[in-house]
Amino acid sequence: MRDTHPTKVRLTEVAASLIDEHGSQGFTVEQLLEKSNISKGSLYHHFEDFHDVIRQAQVTRFAGYVEEDIEALTRLLLASTSREDMFNKLDLISRTAHDSARATRRSNRIEILAGARNSEKMKNALAPAQSRLTVAIADLVREMKTKEFVNQDLDPTAVAVFIQAYSLGLIVNDVSSEPIDMDKWHAMISRMTRGFL
Repeated sequence: MRDTHPTKVRLTEVAASLIDEHGSQGFTVEQLLEKSNISKGSLYHHFEDFHDVIRQAQVTRFAGYVEEDIEALTRLLLASTSREDMFNKLDLISRTAHDSARATRRSNRIEILAGARNSEKMKNALAPAQSRLTVAIADLVREMKTKEFVNQDLDPTAVAVFIQAYSLGLIVNDVSSEPIDMDKWHAMISRMTRGFL
């Protein structure tokens, strides 16, 4: 939120924290104003309406998740010294990303992405962050191709989308009454990535 008015930044940050605490529909404009110590007039000066505050707070949350993921993936994968080392690092990334402690984060991302289904404004607001993540992962795949750690015929963007899809798709297990054995999940992901990469 570079070059954004401090009042707008404050409202967005407080709204994001309230969403984390109560959900996107679990608080009122009055609670936002009280917690941020900002007037209603200032809110409506910087935002179209309360839904606009929520939308921008969700985009901020989503962008934060994206930046954390890019940093972790880049730090680990660029340090790979061999194909096997890369696979070991991918296993570590998978175990971290798919840990049950990150179930809330997965559901938050799904909720935010779902908000774009019927809202062109939300879709357009999320697009830069989502594209940044896909491009960053694709760039890492290209780097691994340059090092000859992965198959040369792979399309980096397709790999990037696939990785995101199976990671977010784990939400199916997060809400299951009979969750899978995560050691078996990690073994399958490890075998799969070694097979197609």
